[in-house]
Amino acid sequence: MRLPRLTAAFALLLAACAPVGAQRLPHATGDLSAPASASPSPIAVVMSTYGSFQIKTQPLDTCALAIKVDPGSLGDGPPKALTAKADLNGIVQWTYATPLIPAGHGRHDVVCSGERGKSDFSAEFAVALKSLDAKGFTTRIEAVDPIAGLSGVSTRLDPSLVPARDADIARMTATLQNEWRLATRGLGALTLVPSSADIVVYVVPGKGTSVHLRSVDGSQRVLLYAVDEFGTVSAENSVAVALHELGHVWCCFGAGAGADGHWLEKIPDPLLQGVDQYGLMTHPVTCLVGRGLESCPNRFSDRELRTMGFTVIPAPPADPCVTQRNVLGARLATQGAAVDAAKAQAAVVKAKIDAIVAQYPSLQLPPDVYNTYIGLVDQYNSIANDVDAKVAVYNTTVDQLNALPC
Repeated sequence: MRLPRLTAAFALLLAACAPVGAQRLPHATGDLSAPASASPSPIAVVMSTYGSFQIKTQPLDTCALAIKVDPGSLGDGPPKALTAKADLNGIVQWTYATPLIPAGHGRHDVVCSGERGKSDFSAEFAVALKSLDAKGFTTRIEAVDPIAGLSGVSTRLDPSLVPARDADIARMTATLQNEWRLATRGLGALTLVPSSADIVVYVVPGKGTSVHLRSVDGSQRVLLYAVDEFGTVSAENSVAVALHELGHVWCCFGAGAGADGHWLEKIPDPLLQGVDQYGLMTHPVTCLVGRGLESCPNRFSDRELRTMGFTVIPAPPADPCVTQRNVLGARLATQGAAVDAAKAQAAVVKAKIDAIVAQYPSLQLPPDVYNTYIGLVDQYNSIANDVDAKVAVYNTTVDQLNALPC
């Protein structure tokens, strides 16, 4: 009979918030009150703000809009160009994504053409540095090419790690939105977008420490490496790494936190169980490692959710894995008791057999004693077979427990 135990190993999901020097675009110029060209323009600006631009021009004109902003050294920025057609009243309006960019000014450059020729106009707008809100923000996942590389990344990239990179991306694309919702107990919303994201997760085909980076201009990004110091990051745990690094947007600062953005002390959340009990933002992060599995935390603790700005925090939903573990644990206790009872019964019968052997060492038994002896041996063998069967069932439950990722 074997009674293997669940084992845990420590894995590190290291993160840092290292400032990166910002590079701003040239300061945008423009004038709401005058056209950019010297000739009179039929274009009149109705509204020019970051995220929205409306003009009045000639009816049915085709208009091209260029959006000129400083995306920041780490930022994605809004779309660079859009087109639209004026309605019968000559109204054209664009509404576009407004990802996190440095504070300053931007410019809308518009060119319209139609039956009366071509005209253009430029209008400035102010940009305020917004704070990312865990209740709703956008993320984009981008594969870093091992040949082209990524600006600011000096790590040697390895083309052989492209399959691991792509597996991580596929898993995150399929699950990250829902995992953020579950990690924040339904309070937060992460939306994956194909472009113009608040924060980009770059998946790097190389070995390194995954990290959240914040520039002095306010822009941010995440680098997620396909291989860390413990080996290839599994596709499943790439999601946990991404959650951890995105958590650094808000956590952890102030009392109880270290300079590296992690909690100084592991404090269990009374409402979280298993591998999640300390939350996501400890260092080192404690992962569960077993045969064929590696499971790391993917739920934020109560104190982490509060750093994100949530004040009314519900209890987390029941963890199906922990529920199953409790069910199997109770079953194992019952099965173990059954094995012990059968062994005790076998021991009683064995003691009677041993008493007969002690009385008749040569086993030259009288007929009545012989019949008793044979009956006891048959009874013992039957109980021994029953013990073997119960032990097999017990070990099956142990294997099921060991296979759980919690």
